[in-house]
Amino acid sequence: MDLHPGEVLQIDTMLAGVPGMTGAHLIRAEQPALIDCGTQTSADTVHAALRDAGLGPDDLAWLVLTHVHLDHCGAAGDLARAFPKATVVVHPRGARHLVDPSRLVAGTHALFGRLSPAIGGLEPIPEDRIIEAADGQVIPLGAGRSLRAVWAPGHARHHMALLEESEGILFAGDAVGVQMGGGEMYPTIPPPEYDVDAGLASLDLLEGLDPGRMYVSHFGPVDDPGEALDLGRRAQKAMGQAAREAHAWAPGDLDALQRAVDEAWPPDEALRTPEALTRWTAFNWLDNNLLGLQGMVEREARDA
Repeated sequence: MDLHPGEVLQIDTMLAGVPGMTGAHLIRAEQPALIDCGTQTSADTVHAALRDAGLGPDDLAWLVLTHVHLDHCGAAGDLARAFPKATVVVHPRGARHLVDPSRLVAGTHALFGRLSPAIGGLEPIPEDRIIEAADGQVIPLGAGRSLRAVWAPGHARHHMALLEESEGILFAGDAVGVQMGGGEMYPTIPPPEYDVDAGLASLDLLEGLDPGRMYVSHFGPVDDPGEALDLGRRAQKAMGQAAREAHAWAPGDLDALQRAVDEAWPPDEALRTPEALTRWTAFNWLDNNLLGLQGMVEREARDA
């Protein structure tokens, strides 16, 4: 779908054959850039969309990853092979997992279990094809356009957002949350690295960029960037505090954690349509949120 003709093309990666789950975004420019690329099982879908957009094997200049969770980067190895002149850009903490994906793939498959075949793996990418993006690094797109990498940890330590500077377009990845199927924005808090304090600081930083438009990876354009950032902040703050309080009086009790979190920030509005419920539950993302919060409070307790 052309979100803004001639500027940004949203590609539905059709994760597990379900529309509206995960998006990649092609910035049409002299040096075209693809932001995120979906799972390995979506590689053919994304490749076909790029061909349909007129990109031949030598035309993609940049493949930029917001982070190296497999629903965002799994197709990167296949696409790097299909577009041999593309440079892959990633946070420094994520680069080693692209060169040797074995631990990343094993950990992801352990988390998703029987759902893993719908995700696939990740083909290794040669180290000389990868740039480790510094915070604030500028990725040139030609004709005065550029992407600026903005480190935005919280969802993961290696998460970054991308700002298309000439138009003020923010590609937020998973920093703000998930909106799918007509549901309200809701945090995505996966294990093993979620950090609510870093997440809140990242949202403050992204808000300070004053984006005119914003897109989230799950899924698509955001109607009001300022409102979405405020909602994401309030939700993560409430859920993080609830998790800490639940752990204080019932450590290790996932049922108590779920009750506390659901009471602090109910998911009802995120799940208010059948389509939203289908997308949220297809890969157990709500359950993974609890595991992410539990991992955070247990880590904090160990470090105290």
